[in-house]
Amino acid sequence: EQPTAIDALTARWEAPGPFLADAGRRHSTLTDYHGFGVEVRYDCHGAPALARAIVEAARAAGVRAATATRGVDSGVSVPLHFLASRRLYQVVPVSLARGTCAEHRAWGAALRRALDAWPERVAFVVGGVLSHNVHAWNLKRETPEARSFDGRVLEVLKAGAWDELEGLEPRSRAKALPEANLMHLEVLRGLLGEDLAGTLLCYESGPGVGAALVEFLVG
Repeated sequence: EQPTAIDALTARWEAPGPFLADAGRRHSTLTDYHGFGVEVRYDCHGAPALARAIVEAARAAGVRAATATRGVDSGVSVPLHFLASRRLYQVVPVSLARGTCAEHRAWGAALRRALDAWPERVAFVVGGVLSHNVHAWNLKRETPEARSFDGRVLEVLKAGAWDELEGLEPRSRAKALPEANLMHLEVLRGLLGEDLAGTLLCYESGPGVGAALVEFLVG
């Protein structure tokens, strides 16, 4: 795939008000993790016009949205370090908000409309882990419930059984502490527009934390 820009949703950015799209012309890296011995930086160019188009599409659909300038956190810098390491593309980071699953799906649908209407090809990347028990990670304590929770989420995504996300095992969820309560996946569901199945490309877990790379083909 050779897009001209990347719209990158990060589970690390939860806006206290409307959903936000970063309209900066240049994004600096925000460091929000420590202790790995290396810091992934992804300073990159923005796409202000695309960010404004996203906000306009959202408002037209009745979704509260606004532009902002913030930079890229690890929900953007880490996946794009692997997916687009040469930094050839303009990037528009977008946020979550403090809202319901339905509101996040509506935000995703608005993103889809904006990207479909954009005259150039845009890739959509969601950055955010599955299980996110930071206490277990810091103590290097293995958490079987977190790994089990990750596995169930991935089964749902591979089967396209999106309705099952909200009902995942409460006990495992309480131990896994999924990042952003998986609202980043609700945005993805809204963008896909239908309950598509994904292809699992890789999965990696550590004490209390799990991450995966899953691909969805749309259009």
